[in-house]
Amino acid sequence: MTLTRLIKLLFFSLILLVSSIAFSNMVFTIPAVIFSEDWIFSLKDIFPEMKSDRTISYIVNEKIIYSEKELSKILYGLMSSYYSDFDLVFEESTVTVVYKNDNKDIDVQYIDLEIFLQQKIKEYDNSLTVNSIDLKVLPEKVLSAEVIRIFQSYDKLYISLNVKDDKNDQKTLTVIANVSKYEEVLVYSKDLTRGTMLNEELTEPATKNVLTINNKPIDVELLKSGSYELTKDVKKGEIVDSTYLKRIPDVKAGDIVTVLVEFEGITVSTLARAMTNANFGDTLSVRNVESGNIITGKLKEGPILLVSLGGS
Repeated sequence: MTLTRLIKLLFFSLILLVSSIAFSNMVFTIPAVIFSEDWIFSLKDIFPEMKSDRTISYIVNEKIIYSEKELSKILYGLMSSYYSDFDLVFEESTVTVVYKNDNKDIDVQYIDLEIFLQQKIKEYDNSLTVNSIDLKVLPEKVLSAEVIRIFQSYDKLYISLNVKDDKNDQKTLTVIANVSKYEEVLVYSKDLTRGTMLNEELTEPATKNVLTINNKPIDVELLKSGSYELTKDVKKGEIVDSTYLKRIPDVKAGDIVTVLVEFEGITVSTLARAMTNANFGDTLSVRNVESGNIITGKLKEGPILLVSLGGS
């Protein structure tokens, strides 16, 4: 081998060595826990040897938790200004940034989901009593939670929420809460048979979970006036439901009523016979007892049928 050839080989080997050094990646390791001596999380908190510093975020409530994906995106954006070719290696899938000067023991606070959901239900409807909440679908350890929507169907609440678990994974889940709402309702004070004329003495108040009741309320004033009739047999303690009550007519078919006809300031009265059952406030047709003509008007207490023919 000639001297010239040896020199050429040494020269090319030196070029290859320099190239491999120049083009090798710089590797930065990101620890699982980062401590900051102030309330500003910056590059120097991770890499103290860096000459330049950049603010990443402000620390709120003494700590910030990042996923590897979140912090990686931020760091690549900031550090690309200083390094053209580098890699980031994370010790854990999540990174916790803590503001603490001397004590470096982290006390991670997880959310008590049952207490959290109890509070959210109270905000939704303070009159509800929570019987149970099914938490089986939720992670055991939750760092954050946010209620998106609450849908109610009778005594069930369907609560949709976003949660972040201890691995910083975000999930949207739905839990079901069983609730009650206790109110005072009317129940029958004794066993009654169909056809009974109902009044206040035959009912009494009772506290019930109204979310499990599918009944139609009654008009208390009509109950007081004895204007309801039972259409089925009922038991003591059964809730009074207007579905099974018949309104007793104030006027029955065949009853005689006074008819007042108003026209241009003049009022004429006559007698007529009701053609159907009706209650005060209903529109009723009657037949004039003298002429046989049919007249229609509004039934008022008396009973009086008011008929307006217009005019000034």
